Amino acid sequence: MEVSTQRKMGPPSGLPRRLAKRAYHKVLDVPGLASAFRHVQGDYATVFMFHRFDGGDSQGSGLDPTSLTRGLEYLRKAGFELVSLEDLFRRLAGEGSRLRGAVAFTIDDGYLDQAEIAAPIFRRFDCPVTTFVTTGFVDGALWMWWDKIEYVFLHTQRTSLAVELGGQALRYELTGPPHSLATMSADFAERCKAVNDEERECGIARLAQAAEVELPERAPCRYSAMTWDDVRACEQLGMQFGPHTVTHPILSRTTSERSEHELSESWRRLQAEARSPVPIFCYPNGRRGASVDDVDGDFSEREIASLRSLGLRGAVCSEAGFAVPRLFRSGPDEPFAVPRLAYPEDRPSLAEYAGGIERLKQALRSA
Repeated sequence: MEVSTQRKMGPPSGLPRRLAKRAYHKVLDVPGLASAFRHVQGDYATVFMFHRFDGGDSQGSGLDPTSLTRGLEYLRKAGFELVSLEDLFRRLAGEGSRLRGAVAFTIDDGYLDQAEIAAPIFRRFDCPVTTFVTTGFVDGALWMWWDKIEYVFLHTQRTSLAVELGGQALRYELTGPPHSLATMSADFAERCKAVNDEERECGIARLAQAAEVELPERAPCRYSAMTWDDVRACEQLGMQFGPHTVTHPILSRTTSERSEHELSESWRRLQAEARSPVPIFCYPNGRRGASVDDVDGDFSEREIASLRSLGLRGAVCSEAGFAVPRLFRSGPDEPFAVPRLAYPEDRPSLAEYAGGIERLKQALRSA
């Protein structure tokens, strides 16, 4: 009975953990703490990645620009070294000074909001950033396939959808709350990553037909790309650009000929249009596979060999981790699979990642 009474009188389940987390975040907010902590951890860097930026008309699909502004303001005031991706790769290779917790920023795809919203903010804080453009998208030849899926779910008047993809029958009930549409759209897009290009395009066409939605030939304003003029204007603001394929396929789902074309043509096109293209590639989706036949990977040694033959310096992927010179120089393929972290919107998490605290936690968990 005494134990039972104490349990009833005690705090609700999970409360001590929440209080401890709150106290931990307050500690991270102590000025200079995270910045100072990075100096005891040796040579490493953090590479953050972004995608969309919310300009107020994208229905909350991107990062709030205020979050980016506050984050860059914090990093500058805390004394973090903000470096370009090209400089980061040189220093990872042993050229120049040690990194000591440097931070680099990357943006994927080449959307218009990245030029209109993100570029001026990075310029304001004199912060280097590299944007990886899908050249066919910037050329105006296509719009992103996952945006087509979202467009269908947002514009259908049907209450349910039945569609086949990769031999699997899928059904979506559209009578739930609005946010559930985003979940279903993301589910279909994720399934599309597991099939080849031809089946993906057929699946999206079947989805649009079932939804009774006509897909526009060109990307609607919400999904539009920057132009090459925008690219050159952003270069004047300090933004740099790297290749990100022509059509943004999952490279491991393509033939060797298609994969090589996606890499070489995107680099050739970028060299023709940008003033100072960066010889660093970014893989679509970006999970590393052990071999060409690895169904869980999005790229493999096949793509790495193609990039090396093009004379590129390296590549970034989307596997979570930190850029460490020791690992970078551990094998010829490592410069072509540098990890990145999704940019965290809250400042405590930003301090934890940039300051190397998360890196230390990962090491302790591994140990």
